[in-house]
Amino acid sequence: MSRKAEPAARRIAILGNPNAGKSTLFNALTGLRQKVGNYPGVTVEKKIGMCDLPSGQRAEVIDLPGSYSLQPASPDEMIVRDVLLGLQEDTPPPDLIVFVVDATNLDRHLYLALQVIELGRPLLLALNMMDAAAAQGLRIDARALELQLGVPVVGISAAKGQGLDMLRALMDRDVEPSGRHFREWPLHLQRVLSRLEERLPSRAGLPDRARRDLAVALLLDHGEDEALARHVPPGALADAHMLARRLDEFSPGWRSGDVQGRYEAITVLLEAAVVTPGARRDTRREGIDRVLTHRVWGPVIFVVLMGAVFQSVFAWAQPVMNLIDFLVRWFGNIIGHAMPVGPLRSLIVDGVIAGVGTTLTFVPQIAILFTFLCILEDSGYMARAAFIMDRVMGQVGLSGRSFIPLLSSFACAIPGIMATRSIDNRRDRLTTIMIAPFMSCSARLPVYALLIGAFVPNRWVGFVTLPGITLFSMYFLGIVAAIVVAWVLKRSILAGGRPLYVMELPPYRMPAWRSVFSTVRERSLLFLRNAGTVILAISVVLWFLASYPKGSDAVRALEAQRQTAVLAGDATNVGEIDRRIAGAGLEHSYAGQVGRFIEPAIAPLGFDWRIGIGLVTSIAAREVMVSTMATVFNLDNAASDVQPLRQSLREATDSRTGKKAYTPLTGLSLMVFYVLACQCMSTLAVVRRETNSWRWPVFMLVMMNAMAWLASFAVYQGGRAMGFGS
Repeated sequence: MSRKAEPAARRIAILGNPNAGKSTLFNALTGLRQKVGNYPGVTVEKKIGMCDLPSGQRAEVIDLPGSYSLQPASPDEMIVRDVLLGLQEDTPPPDLIVFVVDATNLDRHLYLALQVIELGRPLLLALNMMDAAAAQGLRIDARALELQLGVPVVGISAAKGQGLDMLRALMDRDVEPSGRHFREWPLHLQRVLSRLEERLPSRAGLPDRARRDLAVALLLDHGEDEALARHVPPGALADAHMLARRLDEFSPGWRSGDVQGRYEAITVLLEAAVVTPGARRDTRREGIDRVLTHRVWGPVIFVVLMGAVFQSVFAWAQPVMNLIDFLVRWFGNIIGHAMPVGPLRSLIVDGVIAGVGTTLTFVPQIAILFTFLCILEDSGYMARAAFIMDRVMGQVGLSGRSFIPLLSSFACAIPGIMATRSIDNRRDRLTTIMIAPFMSCSARLPVYALLIGAFVPNRWVGFVTLPGITLFSMYFLGIVAAIVVAWVLKRSILAGGRPLYVMELPPYRMPAWRSVFSTVRERSLLFLRNAGTVILAISVVLWFLASYPKGSDAVRALEAQRQTAVLAGDATNVGEIDRRIAGAGLEHSYAGQVGRFIEPAIAPLGFDWRIGIGLVTSIAAREVMVSTMATVFNLDNAASDVQPLRQSLREATDSRTGKKAYTPLTGLSLMVFYVLACQCMSTLAVVRRETNSWRWPVFMLVMMNAMAWLASFAVYQGGRAMGFGS
């Protein structure tokens, strides 16, 4: 007997303006049952999750990018339009749209809602932040708004979970599309649109009314919309461009008529549905904003706050890091003593446990950093930070719009570069892409933490510690470098005027803790997955390259000396010779040969061949530097016990001079190099995809690495000249 196929899950799209609470609602409805990818052919993030409905049916929920209009001005908005019009590959039009609006800003958020309602698709309106609206004295008559819009309306507070049961009940129902139109086109434009509609094919699953919006999109296109070009006949596209030119000539104001008509409709809607008898200004918020966005105090508070974050990252994580470090060494020693001496024990202890285990030590710092960043973003402070940075970026020719991609780059440059798609101006977008990798990403944090722990004493300087100051300085150096590079680019190869930046400051809110912890968990697991895949693979390959070939002339000579010392009963000399045998074997291995090859280029920076190996392997991923050094120093150590990498760095000696191989100045020089260097193949690949050219990734690679070498050279040689080299 054949099994009856289960019905396909209902597709529900969550849509709204940025800062409407759309992603908070998505997280509340789907919990942790989400998957994140990219839309086919582009790098705009695509989030899909599953939601249980009251009837027992499961719905597939897609979180569409934040948008302001169906006439797109950015790739994010283009994705929204294409999904709703059925133009996006691999993403069918939704069966229902949940449109999220900020109840305290209905006048702005309803603009896109009216456009989507006119598409003729099933839609329900979710009035988010109703608690905040009530606190401001706003009374919204949901029933009156339903009658005006012709769609179901429900009040919710996504962050607090209020009204979500009613929302799920509405999502479970069959919702009829609204038949309302909120503005009338002039007769001459109606004739033009009708002519275009006749040229457009009907699309399965889309109402005929959507063809009118597709015709409007064709008229507004400047020839850069690839999705339209792929999905409409060439003749219709050429007709649209010709008609748009004629309209520009004979009716210059036609493009703004649609905007004006919709806002007039919104005014009528609000008069009928929103009552503000006791509306009051939020004086507390205004007072806080006067301080946080002040020309002088705003930047000071921002710097102090970021400094406190980095101090906490280093101080709070230390006990957990020490525990993980102890457990890794304990486990490595247990395995080392249980296995017989040989290549397999060396692979597991010196390669896998030392390489991967040492990297795991830095998970607590990454988790704490992302916890703070999520809290600052959810509370509404990051929008104020963008406002503050708009003044700074204005001096280099950018706007606060570049701040969000740069902020994302503190997690990883790849999503930061992808986030530049929201920047309209091509020159500004390219400039932001070029400076995004200067932000110290989470992959650099393990390198900073290792070097700070090895060479910076844990002393208090006022109310902060010296390690906290050093960590903050590395992040600050990256920001300064980005500003300088942006200033140069905007006055040379990417010259252009400063763009206008209009932004909306969201109200202050308590963070949605579930969303915060979900993000922290996701980022920590991503780091652990890297440790379990990329770092593990590189650790194994590196162990092989650092262990073979065996039997060099130097090793054979030392083994002969060892045999003589054993016959003479000189146990002290045997231990010293074992250490020298391990060092000689590593130095003459494949990895050692690579390190020796590049040593002349990095010696002026205070680096030796062992650090050179780390610089080469970290091209795959910066955090691999830590696992590389752990593997190198465990292979360089003849003892069977695993010791902390920080201790190994402090005690390392130069085989030629017998002196300390690394000093605090070496550690500082290496940190500066990692701040400025471009050492991430994935970042270069994304830049190639985003710019559609190899010119920009090659330019980035050469520029950043040249800056890193020069800055590291200045730090090390300048420090030695001032007597800090010892």
